[in-house]
Amino acid sequence: MEQKAYSWRSLSNEALPKAETMSKGVTANPASPDFARFKQAIYKKTGIDLSLYKSQQMHRRLYNMVERAGLRTFDEYFALIEQEEQEFFAFLDRMTINVSELFRNPEKWEELTHSVLPELLKTRSNLKVWSAGCSYGAEPYTLLLLLSQMTKYGRHTLHATDIDKKILAKAQEGLFTEADVKNVPPKLLEEYFHTLSQPNSHLNPTLPKYQIKPGLRAKIGFRQQNLLADRFENDYDLICCRNVVIYFTDEAKERLYEQFVKSLRVGGYLLVGGTERIVGYQNLGLDNPIPFFYRRVR
Repeated sequence: MEQKAYSWRSLSNEALPKAETMSKGVTANPASPDFARFKQAIYKKTGIDLSLYKSQQMHRRLYNMVERAGLRTFDEYFALIEQEEQEFFAFLDRMTINVSELFRNPEKWEELTHSVLPELLKTRSNLKVWSAGCSYGAEPYTLLLLLSQMTKYGRHTLHATDIDKKILAKAQEGLFTEADVKNVPPKLLEEYFHTLSQPNSHLNPTLPKYQIKPGLRAKIGFRQQNLLADRFENDYDLICCRNVVIYFTDEAKERLYEQFVKSLRVGGYLLVGGTERIVGYQNLGLDNPIPFFYRRVR
């Protein structure tokens, strides 16, 4: 997603009542004019529509960012992220959830390995798979490891997208800590990862200790994407979108799930997170043969 140059000063404050343009500080009210102007400015800068996120939760997260920066208003905070690229990336990181690990929720990967992927491979030898909201790469690399084990010579298409450019750059490096790989079977760890020599890694658990081998990293197509604004490709066999939509409004979720269904081929699967449900999935042309796995049936 291309970022647009945008100046906070170009907002039409003259159209707002005078009292609204003279905010004395950040308010805890997500309906405040200060926050409304911030959402408008972010949309023009990035294409990210914060009004599609649950207002209370998103306001609370960003309110904390303003306070941590030692600022008093969302106006001041937007000016900061316009001037400082590092602050802008911190904003993107805060509004998303970059917490993951390889083989997170192992039971879901067991179901994928023993039920979903074998079913899909009966009709197609080369699958098209998408990790939507891939964070720093744990999910797409897990998918790659599974497919590499199940189909040694398969030429699958794996896409991985996220709204955060900085986290995508990290994902492309394929670097993981000891905690990230705790659920990876030792055989796979030995076969598909390099063990890094990091000074003091035993003292700092946040330092990466393992890296996916280069030949495997090249098999995943990483790209930036705004799930609430950008177009989707079609004909996917499997879409994984887990723990991404929890801050979206119900209307935004409904629209997103409709788009996901259109992007799946008939018989393809959508995997959602362990706290997520698709309300009225039958009306979207889905069935739900396994918890959290939805299959397109028409």
